[in-house]
Amino acid sequence: MKKEQTVTVTEENKMGVMPENRLLITMALPMMISMLVQALYNVVDSIFVSRIGEDALTAVSMAFPMQNLLIGLATGIAVGMNALVSKALGEKKSDTANHMAMHGVFLAVCAYLLFLVLGLTISRVFFCHSGRIGNHRGLRA
Repeated sequence: MKKEQTVTVTEENKMGVMPENRLLITMALPMMISMLVQALYNVVDSIFVSRIGEDALTAVSMAFPMQNLLIGLATGIAVGMNALVSKALGEKKSDTANHMAMHGVFLAVCAYLLFLVLGLTISRVFFCHSGRIGNHRGLRA
């Protein structure tokens, strides 16, 4: 029975038993691919939007930093919550894990509300100060 437990523990704990180089590749490669896909999405989006016009491309280019900020905050919350919840689950504290997950959802909703308010209040001023897209009375079509 101890042998079954040992096999299960070593299979579950790849960070403790896998060679460092292989572990680094298996852990880092998916994140690198994810960032590459995100960057390629913005490049392809810019190519197609540039066919509409220069103002449309400028608008997409100016929205990119805000989009990256949103993705960074969401990823930070997700990674932090993942670490806390998995630690609590590893300690067999399911009530604490549920509590942490609820806090993670709350933080995600707060981040959503923050970006909603920012988008509704400063986006027009942000885009209008570029001097290319429109004025304070409204964006040109």
